[in-house]
Amino acid sequence: MPFQQILRELLDNTPGALGAVFLDREGEAVELWTERVFDIGADSLRAIGAYQGVYLSELKRLCERISAGRLQRFIIDFEQARVLSCDLKEGYYLVLVIEPTASEGIAWHRLEECRRNLISLL
Repeated sequence: MPFQQILRELLDNTPGALGAVFLDREGEAVELWTERVFDIGADSLRAIGAYQGVYLSELKRLCERISAGRLQRFIIDFEQARVLSCDLKEGYYLVLVIEPTASEGIAWHRLEECRRNLISLL
């Protein structure tokens, strides 16, 4: 199953999803998907993903320093969107942007399914 198809399924199955991006350890988009270009364009999605990688790296270091265990996921809430991020493996990570009113529980569940599918291809 190609990366784009996996991301497309994530958005199709997540009510309120705006875009998803799968990134490498350098913050470069391996693949992304958004059908709602007026809400969030590809360039904005790439930028959001890259910044999430910076936050992810810093949070991993903090968790290591305080012996909190492995960071699994995190969310940032904005007025116009929620950004959910999770670590994959070997420095890859996944970011999902949803509407602020979308169900966080459903989004995390769908994100975890997508995560497993991507990891199986890495």
